[in-house]
Amino acid sequence: MQGYESTVFAYGQTGTGKTHTMEGCLTTPEMYGIIPRSAQAIFESLRKPEYENANVTCTYLEIYNEDLGDLLAEERGNGEEVKQTQYSSPSKKKKLEIMEGPDGPFCRGLKEVEVHSASDVLNLMLKAQQHRKVGETRMNRHSSRSHCLFTIKVKSKKILKDGGSIDFTGKLHMVDLAGSECAKSAANDNAPSGVSSIQHVV
Repeated sequence: MQGYESTVFAYGQTGTGKTHTMEGCLTTPEMYGIIPRSAQAIFESLRKPEYENANVTCTYLEIYNEDLGDLLAEERGNGEEVKQTQYSSPSKKKKLEIMEGPDGPFCRGLKEVEVHSASDVLNLMLKAQQHRKVGETRMNRHSSRSHCLFTIKVKSKKILKDGGSIDFTGKLHMVDLAGSECAKSAANDNAPSGVSSIQHVV
């Protein structure tokens, strides 16, 4: 809310509670994780009179085997709206690329979805959960096998005490990394051939 770009991420072995810490139980407010609680705090702040013309957007990037997937992307086919993930056919998949821009690294092609409340953020997360790559290991029956980066971007005007105002853009990246364990010891059948451990990209 001060116009900075910040990151919080969960790192650790499978089964230690990384995804639960970041997401929690999305249907039970008392069990919300960092992402839904952050969304609540942001919209509560924006209701204060010093903030004007606020615009809040979200992105949700998944990295699996160095392949980039957009968990919020949608495409249309046969008159129906269909979720697009990195598992879509090559002809329908929108290519994502990590690039260096004037304001730093960014993912070209990643969809930004405008949200107007914390409930909107929850709905996005619930839909995205259906497409995240998971697999069973000895350590965790429903282990997250990918890195997921949920970003909330806030653009707004803030009225200062002296009567002036400033326009600011702030970003909060909330990252749930895949399990850091050795793939062999975790007995992960979905681990790519020739890869002995999960490599992390932040």
